[in-house]
Amino acid sequence: DLRRPYMDDFLIACYRHYDLVVWSQTRWHWVEIKLTEMGMITHPSYKVCFALDRACMFKVTREHKSKTREHEVKALDIIWRKFPDRWSAKNTVHVDDLSRNFALNPQSGLECTAYKRRRRNAEHDRELLELAAYLEYIAEQHDDFTKLDHKNWRESLQRAIDRRN
Repeated sequence: DLRRPYMDDFLIACYRHYDLVVWSQTRWHWVEIKLTEMGMITHPSYKVCFALDRACMFKVTREHKSKTREHEVKALDIIWRKFPDRWSAKNTVHVDDLSRNFALNPQSGLECTAYKRRRRNAEHDRELLELAAYLEYIAEQHDDFTKLDHKNWRESLQRAIDRRN
């Protein structure tokens, strides 16, 4: 099973507040296969608006530890310019396990841990449940995501939980 634990629960919870988009660093052939195998295209409780592959990414160069590195990034501006009446930095959260993908839109980036299926105790991974709770919280409490800092999202979620109790 390719799915991270609680993937469907996460997507169902997010779909209540957000439009879902998948943007993968792989080629379209593999994106289509993965989405189909994971049941994301036909799931009855959520819908994916669209999916993008690596063809929509472009390379940037950066300095890291005195070395020049080149990598591809996901520029959300591609989506925002195509659909300006629907999506913008104010209502977009980019969840990814590679923070370098936020290079062109750092304010929208929310880094999650990478999921490794073969890692010991992988079946006990609860990251998506926590992410869903955070995303639900900000959707209910904020109408402009550009004013948020997602770097400490776990602490923000815990503070929100503590205030409710």
